[in-house]
Amino acid sequence: MDVVIQTQGPAINRRKVGDLIVTMLSDGFLDVSFDLLDGISSKDAASLLSQHRVSTLPRMNVNVFVIQNGEQMILIDGGAGGIHGWGGRLPVALSAAGIDPLYIDIILLTHAHPDHVGGLAGPLATPHFRNVKQVYVHKAEYDFWRNDMIRAAAPDGFRPFFDVAQNVFDAYKEQIIVFTGEDVIPKIQAVPLPGHTPGHTGYLISDKGESLLIWGDIVHFPYVQIARPEVTIAFDNEPAEAAAIRRHILDRASSEGLLVSGMHFNMPTCGRIERASGGYELIYEAWSPALI
Repeated sequence: MDVVIQTQGPAINRRKVGDLIVTMLSDGFLDVSFDLLDGISSKDAASLLSQHRVSTLPRMNVNVFVIQNGEQMILIDGGAGGIHGWGGRLPVALSAAGIDPLYIDIILLTHAHPDHVGGLAGPLATPHFRNVKQVYVHKAEYDFWRNDMIRAAAPDGFRPFFDVAQNVFDAYKEQIIVFTGEDVIPKIQAVPLPGHTPGHTGYLISDKGESLLIWGDIVHFPYVQIARPEVTIAFDNEPAEAAAIRRHILDRASSEGLLVSGMHFNMPTCGRIERASGGYELIYEAWSPALI
């Protein structure tokens, strides 16, 4: 047979946090340019990747998370959904993980950039997760993307981002819950991480003395921005604030030995942050054939 399969298999990883089961899924990737980074040259960014013996392509993985607490199935973000050719592999990954989209009860949004919400709804505000009862989004995030004056003043290339976010908000308009505090649902606490977007939020999952912080877009190129926390990206709404928040959370993670994961980790997995000369270092957790 002359069959050549040229797509990567769905990347799936699971681990336990207390009695909770966290499934980490890859929605695929998006290719950009190191020119989007500020505070480092393209050459130095590629060099940092090379030092870790990974590809020097400016390619960002897009991750999504599903949490099972015994009663509910909770989705954190929804991937890019194929917008601009980005991602779009979440349905395949969910299927491979044995998760039917109809099982999803709750959606938590870290923020509303297209690579995080594009996979949640189709054209004309059509929800992809039809049995969802609640969609949580920080008030500052919701207000930003709903503001027509901000949209009108945005650069031409950025305005479609508003359309994607508003389409998702419309798709789940009956389920949207706008929050400002940190208590979201039992065993999951919202962690405000503004700067990348006004309501950018991480989620701290805790149970039986174990915890995992899913920190959204604290980094886009982990090996670059963890070693050089001052490096920002063009997608940051407030770059100086984003850099300050990154340093704060890296310091906290390293001091507390906190297990972390993010939407743009190089693979759908967790890791620890360790202090290193002039910055920090990410130590990825190895994949395990059994839940740990």
